[in-house]
Amino acid sequence: MKSSELLFGSFAPKTLDPAASFGNKFSRILDALDLAATVRDKKVCIKMHLGGGGGFSTIHPFFVRKLVAAVRKAGAASVFVTDLYRDTIGAIDRGYTEEVFGCPIIPVCNEKDDNYRSFPVTPAFQSMDRIELSAPILASDVLLDFSHIKGHGVCGFGGASKNLSMGAVTDRMRQILHSLEGGLEWDEAKCIHCNKCVDNCPNHAMSFKENKLDVFYHNCKFCQHCALICPTKAVKMTAGGYLDFQKGMAMTSAKLLEAFLPDRALFINMLMDVTIFCDCWGMTTPRLIRDIGVLAGRDIVAIEEATLDLIGKEKLIEGSLPPGRELDMDESKHLFERIHHKDPYAVVRYLEELGCGTRRYHLTEID
Repeated sequence: MKSSELLFGSFAPKTLDPAASFGNKFSRILDALDLAATVRDKKVCIKMHLGGGGGFSTIHPFFVRKLVAAVRKAGAASVFVTDLYRDTIGAIDRGYTEEVFGCPIIPVCNEKDDNYRSFPVTPAFQSMDRIELSAPILASDVLLDFSHIKGHGVCGFGGASKNLSMGAVTDRMRQILHSLEGGLEWDEAKCIHCNKCVDNCPNHAMSFKENKLDVFYHNCKFCQHCALICPTKAVKMTAGGYLDFQKGMAMTSAKLLEAFLPDRALFINMLMDVTIFCDCWGMTTPRLIRDIGVLAGRDIVAIEEATLDLIGKEKLIEGSLPPGRELDMDESKHLFERIHHKDPYAVVRYLEELGCGTRRYHLTEID
């Protein structure tokens, strides 16, 4: 397969001319995408994460408004922004309103979580026997995946694929996907509740709740320290873990993309305010790296690969990690893997295996 063409706009301007600023450069990237060929006379869905709680590192409303205006100018019949119901409720806290965007904001599956279509997974993948996708998104002609890039404790990073697989589905589907996180197995009968696993977990990922061992996989780095220190072997590693979660996400994104022709899906990744955790935490921590810019294209595999490649070239900003977090000193690993101890490229490989695109890409920089 030949390489995919991606557009790139650097956040840093080459001159102090206002025309060279990133805000204006973003408009030129949208022009270069030839949106009319994709959206003219079509119903366009913009899937993004609206965030929640005290978080404010989601995509700035300035860029959403620019995007909606460009889609309308390109001749779209209609356009709407969508995200989880709970996040649409608090969207105004981040300056996200219909008046600001210039288009409606609707829930992915509605308040009752029953506006979806279910697709069987045959044979089932672990506990994943179906995929429940948003009906409003499936009813659209064009899918525009608008993603804020950040780290993620379970899968290494959150990008275009995670925006779809965890954000374009029902609450039940997210639970099904999270059930794939596994990786540690606890034998209650063997456990003597000595607390050694909890006390010696370097990432504070373990605790006992109502005498049941609970593992917070956002923090778990699969170091096996708990399994090795347990005197009764009540804790052991199992296969899968974050890799199964990555594969489940890839399968979900692939199923959604099947509903759209190749020229009816667009991907825009914002590599700005890259923080350690997902925006769903409802908080904003210091950015890990300098602001890089934006990537845009029509191949989800290529854009995720390019996103990780660009981030992998960056140096961690001193003092940006939360207290208690230490960076793996192995510089041969990707920055996200050095932070979260999970290979972030796994989901990209799975997406390519599922026929969603190619990891080979060519960048065209827009000044």
